[in-house]
Order: sequence, then structure tokens, then C-alpha cells
Amino acid sequence: MKTRLGIVTIGQAPRIDVVPEMADVLGPSVEIVERGALDGLPAADIAALAPTEGDEVLVTRLADGSSVFVGKRAVTPRVQHKIDELERAGVAMTLVLCTGTFRGLTASRPLVEPDKVLAGVLRGVRVTGRLGVVAPSPRHVSQTAARWTSYGFDPVVVAVSPYRESESLASAANVLRPAGVGLVLLDCMGFRREARAELRQALGGVPVIVANLLVARVAVELVGD
Repeated sequence: MKTRLGIVTIGQAPRIDVVPEMADVLGPSVEIVERGALDGLPAADIAALAPTEGDEVLVTRLADGSSVFVGKRAVTPRVQHKIDELERAGVAMTLVLCTGTFRGLTASRPLVEPDKVLAGVLRGVRVTGRLGVVAPSPRHVSQTAARWTSYGFDPVVVAVSPYRESESLASAANVLRPAGVGLVLLDCMGFRREARAELRQALGGVPVIVANLLVARVAVELVGD
């Protein structure tokens, strides 16, 4: 019997852009059950969840492939609701598909919060050079820099959207390269494996971490055979 893993996106499910690559990592013994914090909401209700002054900005993907900015304060209760829903559906563990820092989420079964996973892994990796971080929009740069600085890093943060195909990682490489980065994190669950390959090549082989794939590797250790 397959182990059921719940995945909560802060946008709308299914996340056909990234979950299939995560499923490859998780393997055939894991059944993924997806839920979205914005599932079923009309455009007007989604617009009402936009970030307000002083709120942390989050960006996510909708079912139609478009992206939207939401505020953490407004979306957190909806994330909690979906965690509860997945547990009632019988999942063995739930994974939050967002690298933002959430406080106060509760679960009766294991809950994987990517921000904590990423911080823990990066603290355990010693490289020569600064930490490069690719945030998903210019609106994220200052809050992302503050977050990684608070974790004890000296980050170089650049913005590239994983949801706009017209945006190239070459511009990010042109900033990260002269800053002397020794490791780069694609700090949004929307980035895919191909982004890692493009950026690694542009940086001459500097290691690049894809957040969703790293978190999937941690999850498979918890639920896999």
C-alpha cells in the first residue's frame, strides 16, 4: 500500500509545474494528495488576500498558470485549514509548498516546513564564498535578505520570477558571479530543475539548490520505504 503524502500550496492545486518533479524524487511508493489554499476562490476573493502594509509578501501559482501575490497574514489560516483537511483525508504527513516562514501552524502528524529544512541544510554545508539567493520577485528581495541574514548568512539576493518564462537567470548570474557566491539557493517552490542547470552553467559549476527537490528528498526519508 502506498504512503499518502499531503502537499499544501499557498496557491491553487494541482501544481502541475513542480509536483511531478517532486514525485520523481518521492518514488512510486508515495501517493501525493494536493490541496491549495486558494482552491475554488473567485478572482475577487483572491484579490482581497493581497499583501497589506507590513505584511510579508508571498507569490504563488494559480490553476490557470498565472501568478498572484498574497499576504502571509491573510493566507496562513487558509493553509492551516488545508492541513486539517488533508489529515482528515488520511495522509501520513503534510508538506507546505512554500519557502516562506510560517508561525503557528499545527498538525497531528508530521508537518514539513521548507523554510526550516532549507535553513538547517544550509547551516550544515560549508563552502567558500557567500550565499546566493534567488527570490521570486523584486518585492521579495528585502524580506528575503533579512531572513537569511537572521539565520547567520551574508546573502546576495537577486530576483527572478519562476512563473514568467521571459525572465532569464543570466541576469541573476551577472550579479551573483562578481559577488563571489559559493552556493546558490532558488528560494521559491516554483523553481524547477531546469533553472538549476541554467544557473549552474552560467556560474561555472557553483552548486545550486532547488528548494522543492531538496524538500522532497527529506520527505521521502520520512515516508518512503
